[in-house]
Amino acid sequence: MKILHALEEFSESKTPVILAAGCFDGLHIGHTAVIQTAIDRARAVGGEAWVFTFDPHPAKVLSPDHAPPLIYTTDQQSRHMQEMGVDGCILHPFSVDFMKQEPIDFFENLCRHIPKLAGISVGQDWSFGRDRSGNAALLARLCEEQNLFFSAHPSVCWGDQRVSSTRIREAIRLGHLAEASSMLGRPISTIGNVEHGEKIGRKLGYPTANLAPANEMLPPRGIYAATLRVGHSLHAAAAYIGHRGTFHENEPQVLEVYLLDEKDIDLYGQHVEVSYIEYIRGDRVFDTADMLKTQIAADIAAIRTILDARSACSSTPRES
Repeated sequence: MKILHALEEFSESKTPVILAAGCFDGLHIGHTAVIQTAIDRARAVGGEAWVFTFDPHPAKVLSPDHAPPLIYTTDQQSRHMQEMGVDGCILHPFSVDFMKQEPIDFFENLCRHIPKLAGISVGQDWSFGRDRSGNAALLARLCEEQNLFFSAHPSVCWGDQRVSSTRIREAIRLGHLAEASSMLGRPISTIGNVEHGEKIGRKLGYPTANLAPANEMLPPRGIYAATLRVGHSLHAAAAYIGHRGTFHENEPQVLEVYLLDEKDIDLYGQHVEVSYIEYIRGDRVFDTADMLKTQIAADIAAIRTILDARSACSSTPRES
């Protein structure tokens, strides 16, 4: 998938371009419906499906001190888009000057920089331009005038409420993994590089990989049944988020992962993704290392049962 960092970087396409436009934090099932519409239309006309979104997220510019944490990193968003079949993504820089554009100027810029633009897909609530004065109705009219395909996808509901990034963030904050994962369309996950730690887990007989999370948001502290992806391989894992209070006081929060079956994999320096499958228990302080070791053994047994039942992974790493 091609990735551009400004609309102006777009080079002329030889085939029609269908554009999915929006702020896709989380890339939840409502967002993927908008993008899938663009993909389906692009395939129908023999063209390419592109996504137009922003980096940084508009909230980071409009209200930097109060902007909510992002659910996904840009790298995670891009990978999920590629897996969907998106041909290219424009990560346009959002700024105060960009925000002041009139809606029609924004539309004309799209048409000028993407000469083969053949259609636009958005969510029905998407707004754009100065004071958010552009909406789906205006965009529909502008597309009709240029004989472009247009789709405004209705909101997607989970349960009896509309799916939104705000709702997903709240579910993650409360530790409602099943709800958040259902709205995302995939498990909650964290990416990061594996760093050297204090090797406390190794001394207990459970060597762990210590991650430096790139994500702004993590699930609540505790133990999780999880999977760890490194490259194209997926491994059964136990994940711990917490402060290691049994050994330290006032330590910063850490994310540690223990691989259930593969002990000889060198993960140091590797870029990995941890997906949280099910919450096991909260973070606790133990009186002795032996008590902690006994609890870890019980946690791993429970996690193995959960992952085996869900067929989350197999003993042989699989392509995904």
